Amino acid sequence: MFLTLPRGLVPLVMMFALLLAACSSRIYGVSEEQWDAMGEAERMEAIRAWESVQKAREARLQAEAEREAALAAEQAERVAAIRSGAAGLPGDLIRVSLRAGTVRIGGRDRDLESTSFTLANGETRTIEIHADRYRSELDVAFDDGLLLIDLPRHSRAGAARVPWDGAWMQGAETRIRSDGPHRLRDVIAFVQVIPPPGRPIRRH
Repeated sequence: MFLTLPRGLVPLVMMFALLLAACSSRIYGVSEEQWDAMGEAERMEAIRAWESVQKAREARLQAEAEREAALAAEQAERVAAIRSGAAGLPGDLIRVSLRAGTVRIGGRDRDLESTSFTLANGETRTIEIHADRYRSELDVAFDDGLLLIDLPRHSRAGAARVPWDGAWMQGAETRIRSDGPHRLRDVIAFVQVIPPPGRPIRRH
């Protein structure tokens, strides 16, 4: 089982790792040569200063993590409200069907088996796909009218991009390709709006 960090936390974790690596040959923030030349009082002052810096850094990281968690919770609530019909506009919930074409799994291009999934505006999710008896996980997103398919883990570069089309109201298909992890080729994406309960399909 793999742990996936929220996208916004990845740069912070990487920065913290680099800081630790940079400090690996230092003692409480000073070089070994400086440490050896310091008296006991100077060493105690260096330790106090180092601990103060560490506490401030941990506080910043904690605050950032809490902000990211709060934003993720708000986003999850919005997505749930759209899916339940309690919020959102017609067009904020879509069904996507993928068929034909090939996907790269296990280092080879394989024939994609048909699959379908739903996406709410602002949602990013992982779906399971199958090809030639192989399975893999495909990251997809729908954000402000832009459908993204085959997202890299920590970027949007390389994903197939399908912008909002009014024809989605009745359903429309387009041929897509991606340069993401699965290298989609000649895949047909059929997109149709799922209308909110009790609301007409209409979007300007």
